[in-house]
Amino acid sequence: MIKKSKSGRLTKDETWSGEIYLTDDLVVPKGVTLTIEPGTIIKVKHNRDYRKPKIMITTEGGTIKAIGTPEERIWFTSDAKDPINYDWHGVWLRNSNESKFDYVIMEFGAVGIIMFNSSISVTNSIIRWNACEGLYAERSSPIVEYNRIYQNGYHEICMEERNKDYQIRNNIIGPGYIGINCEKSTAHVEGNYFKDLEECAIVGSHECRYSIVGNKFGNAGKPPLIRLWDSATAQVKDNDYGDGDIPIPELNWEDIRGHELGYSPGDPQDKYPYIFPYVDETRKVVKKIRADHFGFTLTFMDGYLWKFVLAGTPGAEIKGSGAEAAKRIGKKTNFMQVDPDTGDYKNYGNDWLLNPRGLTHDGEYFWVNDFSYLKIFKFKLDGNYIKIVDSFDIPEKEKGGVMGLTTDGQHLYLKSRDGRKIYKLDKKGTLLDEIVLQDGARFAFHSPIVWIDSYFWGEIEPRIGIGKFTEDGKLVGRINFPAHQLFAITWDGKHLWTIQRTCEVWSDPKIYKTLILNDSLEPPPEIPLPRSVATAPPEVIYGKEVKGFAH
Repeated sequence: MIKKSKSGRLTKDETWSGEIYLTDDLVVPKGVTLTIEPGTIIKVKHNRDYRKPKIMITTEGGTIKAIGTPEERIWFTSDAKDPINYDWHGVWLRNSNESKFDYVIMEFGAVGIIMFNSSISVTNSIIRWNACEGLYAERSSPIVEYNRIYQNGYHEICMEERNKDYQIRNNIIGPGYIGINCEKSTAHVEGNYFKDLEECAIVGSHECRYSIVGNKFGNAGKPPLIRLWDSATAQVKDNDYGDGDIPIPELNWEDIRGHELGYSPGDPQDKYPYIFPYVDETRKVVKKIRADHFGFTLTFMDGYLWKFVLAGTPGAEIKGSGAEAAKRIGKKTNFMQVDPDTGDYKNYGNDWLLNPRGLTHDGEYFWVNDFSYLKIFKFKLDGNYIKIVDSFDIPEKEKGGVMGLTTDGQHLYLKSRDGRKIYKLDKKGTLLDEIVLQDGARFAFHSPIVWIDSYFWGEIEPRIGIGKFTEDGKLVGRINFPAHQLFAITWDGKHLWTIQRTCEVWSDPKIYKTLILNDSLEPPPEIPLPRSVATAPPEVIYGKEVKGFAH
């Protein structure tokens, strides 16, 4: 078999066959179709260096047709001799309505297939051993049928942010942690077999709408196997919880494997280094705090860290640290004050905010961006509850929810959905300006941002660190990440504080206090190895490090 190297932006239709070696990102633009013939093996150059971005395949309005057969499957896999989860980023589909994946195997990525504003089909396929989710979607309408989806890190299937009529039928889902997660979306789940799940089969939140009909559940987690909150609703009928006769879906193909991972991502045996060296040439982690689970909001005000609790229902407990933090005071997720020295915290009730993803304080009021409501809310504390003072729609809300909100005290700054610009707003929500990143063809903000001494700081896409941008959008420096996946960021006057996902199912401390040593690193991302790496961990408060995990 002849191996062909591929990378870059396609300029015309292509057909792949044989063995393909993907050496860098591949983009399928609008008007271009990539056809992958039966039996093709796509091996992606693996990368485990936390200072360099991982390779992905993405569409920008283009189409991927990967259609194999039961005898000649199409493989998307790592090129490593000892492949592990997160060796590459996976397949990202943006504005793709004709893409099809039939008889494919998708493994060893961050996510198997991730969809934005796309209507695709995934059928007769194996999605496994990806670090986060097997399938992830926003504002999409996929058909997912007759697949085996198992041993992906957090959710086998995850739907967030206005997916419509997501069809999940006749799949075998599990082993894994959680089978299906749905937020602010509608989904029909029928004829599936949920098996060997550690936590539960189906989760619904943030006003999602389910139809759950005729499924079979076998050792599918801890009861309740179907969990709904935050105004989620479901039509649940004719399911088999072990006392019925619903058959397991019949698949006309075998579960074949080229390598054995030997664990599920997130297990104690997980080999991916989610927690990076505590010291390198750019920064030093000086403290870590465990206060609730990870989340998407963090700000510093009056000597305290403030954040919203990620999840939880009245009286419920989350797995791992800070279980008591999930016991709600109000109707929605709690607002939390955290002592940065001791890790002690106090919860405040919230009856309004559904999905906070960006938090700041202007010296008088808190401001929060809600991913599901597509609004910015102004609020203050009133006793043991937050009190909403004002709200307004985010700019270009028709494009979807965003992450990241900051202030210079006078104005609000919100990251755009694509991360290539920052909206400058007054405090009534009027759009005053759009700060376009000067090298937006190469770099964008991925998720959170914070204003520090006339600069914007935030995670750079591609993920080459936490970037420092001027007021007019020029990247002038960066530091390396302290751990896997930055979800929130703030500044206390001397240190960066961040929320790091690390591994979502771990109960390790997620809030990192980091000292910037040298922010002069410039693109491109060829970063030399540090001369020395500290091995002693930083001070950890509010609980001990998780033992046995591969740090």
